Amino acid sequence: MEILLSRSEIDNIELMPPYITGLIFGLVFIFSIGPAFFSLVQTSVQKGFKKAIFLAVGISASDVIYVILALMGAASLLEEPNTRMWMAIGGTVILIAYGIYSWFKQPKVYKNQIDGKKELSLVKYVAKGFFLNGLNPFIVVFWMSIIGLVAVNYDFSPIEQVYFFMGVLTTIFVTDITKAFIAHRLRSLVTPHKVLILNRSVGVILILFGIHMIYFLVNNYVI
Repeated sequence: MEILLSRSEIDNIELMPPYITGLIFGLVFIFSIGPAFFSLVQTSVQKGFKKAIFLAVGISASDVIYVILALMGAASLLEEPNTRMWMAIGGTVILIAYGIYSWFKQPKVYKNQIDGKKELSLVKYVAKGFFLNGLNPFIVVFWMSIIGLVAVNYDFSPIEQVYFFMGVLTTIFVTDITKAFIAHRLRSLVTPHKVLILNRSVGVILILFGIHMIYFLVNNYVI
């Protein structure tokens, strides 16, 4: 996603504290849609808002790791062909496997039932969000683009870069939580038949993302 800012816009933004700049900059990605987005909506509708929050935490955790690697100068490791290839393979397997699982998943409408055994499963939602987002090679491209944009357009010191990315990550996380909350509030309109349609729609979408990643693999590492 290419982002173009005019010189006057850049000058105005530079007058703001880096964290505020990051918060505003993150608004650009409010309408970003990917595998993690569809999984977030599905989880909120079927499993409840609390579990969707844990999924969002996992998604954000993978973003945080990429930002830390970039700020530490280790981002070049993510640009290695072998690293990108294995990430794409792992992401493809996860997307297609979860897509097939979602297609055959029996429709259930969330009920507010809590017990100790179920609470232990919250960790799996963090892991699910982490791998679903983190193994997507296009997320690497996304963060490399942001880092390049910041390097070209802003004269931030290392600590200012940290504050800037904290702002971006805060906006993205809050946006994810908001999307999950809206989906959760609409669950009263959901019937088992609609859940079945949602499951199969998400399954098809994730499989299509997986096929797109196969094309990415073939185009970049086979041909």
